Amino acid sequence: MSIEEEIYTRLQQMEVVPLLGGLVPENATAKLLGYSHSYFRQLASTGLSPLPSVRRGNRRFYKIADISKFV
Repeated sequence: MSIEEEIYTRLQQMEVVPLLGGLVPENATAKLLGYSHSYFRQLASTGLSPLPSVRRGNRRFYKIADISKFV
């Protein structure tokens, strides 16, 4: 099983459907990586996020490709 397949499997278990382009909400990304949501959000707000994010309004999304590279 590849890392991307494992990510998709875990997202299905969390009942999260990625957006077009493989974008995953910040909350689900934090859970996948083992961070608490509040700590992950704090890192992102200070510019120290371990992953590049895509902003949509006031929300941050992360690409599955970036998550798999980080892991």
